[in-house]
Amino acid sequence: MGVVRVRVAVVDEREDVLDGRVGWLRAAGHTAVGYSFEAAFEETDWHRFDTVVLDGRDDREHPILMGSGELPDRFLGPRVAQRIRELAGRERPVIILVSSYARTHPELSLRCQEAGVDYAFDYLDVPSSAHFVRAVESPLDMGPRKPVDWRALGFVAPPRIGDALAAAENSRAAPPLVSDGASAVGVSPYERRRLRETLGGLLPVPVFRTGERRRLAHGKELRSLLRRLLGLRATDDPHGARDGSQ
Repeated sequence: MGVVRVRVAVVDEREDVLDGRVGWLRAAGHTAVGYSFEAAFEETDWHRFDTVVLDGRDDREHPILMGSGELPDRFLGPRVAQRIRELAGRERPVIILVSSYARTHPELSLRCQEAGVDYAFDYLDVPSSAHFVRAVESPLDMGPRKPVDWRALGFVAPPRIGDALAAAENSRAAPPLVSDGASAVGVSPYERRRLRETLGGLLPVPVFRTGERRRLAHGKELRSLLRRLLGLRATDDPHGARDGSQ
């Protein structure tokens, strides 16, 4: 019995990678369409695809800013997956993410699970065109991954990443929390404290207790954690770059 031909959407910010993957799939007899991240966010008819293959991280010069809080984010793959799930519902296509961070970034793994990604592979899992096509045709055969041990990473429970990012995106206190270069003008101490309290409950890292009260997580603690959740490098400071401060 031959391989079933599938309709595939491929999403990546690099044109050379996008052209290569689309070409491999077409050469194998599949129907394939390429999308940039921006085009994928604008697409609404995901029902016409059987499978979507997503890049995990946007490596362009400046990360895209999300939400009213202008939260910089490089892990756009899970965001596209979430949008597909919201638009297509139960009839959504199979979603496969391929990223060099799949093995080394447990926060990306959880973001993928929460967003509805069905399979996540590292680039090392698909070192050739044949491996890539096989991952699209038979992802289950590529082997399951072990669950993340969050306690070993310093969490007292699995973090609620989606809720935490949504809270940050809707808060004016998020940019100065994530980026030292972002202006805090107009942001009240109440807004900053409220965001820290919210994130402290959604991103459960151990903190010292004073009597019966749990200490509020410090901004520096949350900054480091949020930057990892957003896939940001130490040099990523889009707000500072825009207003000229470093």
